[in-house]
Amino acid sequence: MTISLRLELFTTTTFSEFPWQIEIKDWTGRNYSVGQGKSHWYPKPLQIIIHTQRAAKDLLALNALGFIERYLEQEVDIEGNFYLLTSIKHFAKIKLNVMQLIHARLSHYFFQTKSRSKINVKSHYDIPQQLLEFYLDKTYMAYSCAMFESSDLNIEHLPQYLKAGLGQTDKFDSLEKAQWRKFKDAVDFLEPKSGQTMLDVGCGYGGQLQVALENYPNSKIVGWTHSSNQVSEGRKWLNNFDRQMWELNEGDYREDNRIYDHICSTGMISHVGPRGLLPYVRNIRKRIKSGGRYVHHSLMAHYSSTPLDAQVGIAFNKKYVWPGFHWFTLAEHIKALEENGFIVLKVLNLKQQYSKTLTCWHQRLLQNETQMKEKMGEATFRAWKLYLGGGAGLGSGDVNRIYCRAN
Repeated sequence: MTISLRLELFTTTTFSEFPWQIEIKDWTGRNYSVGQGKSHWYPKPLQIIIHTQRAAKDLLALNALGFIERYLEQEVDIEGNFYLLTSIKHFAKIKLNVMQLIHARLSHYFFQTKSRSKINVKSHYDIPQQLLEFYLDKTYMAYSCAMFESSDLNIEHLPQYLKAGLGQTDKFDSLEKAQWRKFKDAVDFLEPKSGQTMLDVGCGYGGQLQVALENYPNSKIVGWTHSSNQVSEGRKWLNNFDRQMWELNEGDYREDNRIYDHICSTGMISHVGPRGLLPYVRNIRKRIKSGGRYVHHSLMAHYSSTPLDAQVGIAFNKKYVWPGFHWFTLAEHIKALEENGFIVLKVLNLKQQYSKTLTCWHQRLLQNETQMKEKMGEATFRAWKLYLGGGAGLGSGDVNRIYCRAN
């Protein structure tokens, strides 16, 4: 049996119960569809074009990371409904090979030192400024889960995902307004009084600082980030506020030994490394006054007996897009917080909100495909397209926002 026929037999059998439609075309010109073709909010099928036998052999061997690398090398094209990619693993037992597993298990035990943390953050965020402007919101350049008025995804609303708003004053449910809503939610929970201080750990371009200063102008707001891009741009945006009431610092927040009235962290916790959650929570507790409020917002994993780093999507993201990140389970976060001086007041699951956030980013990235490729090259563009589009499924994780008070 030829490789082309083996591939068709494999995919039609493997995806016979896949709810949606996948269209496959191979190097011989053979075309066929697999799956049940049920409706999906994004009406196009997932299209996979396999140009080489090498790529087909990777797929037949269930070597998913190898198959993804063939995609980056243009031996495979993926188009259409990227939002189905996360669901594929429930039907095909994709896996890492032995050497990939060894690397994943070793990386699980690395500590996230200050120097490694700086390198990892800068490699992810210090890409050319213009590239981020192509797909992040235009007002805050926020790189974490937004909070939309509605988390529902609807193809009829696709123009809204692409249309740039201003933020708070938008009359439609824009990405910009959703990011403002997230920042406003945090600062309203922290509610810093006149003369009080607030720390934002991993502050990005300073969106949280901006919204805090707009609503609580008599509080001192301090942010820390490793990214020089974020500091230089963020300071420009904050110059309209009283310079005595804010700081946007480049470096590690652990270098700051001041005690704050309130603290928030939105997304930064994914950078602490696989053994960094407890040290991180303890460091936060050292820097917040008793009775102070803390917002702990992070991507989180579902419990699994398989190490997180052994999952194909995680291995891909660490290798090509987001080095050094790690997700803990909600239970691990709660345990770390409660055993180290915090009372958990509320937990808000933002999984569907994150899916919509990633969809907005992905659609805006596609809208600027030509410019993105010119700036970052074909392979890197493909990696980010896969990261954002595939991640919108968020099959193996959640985003949770934990509202706490320091004992």
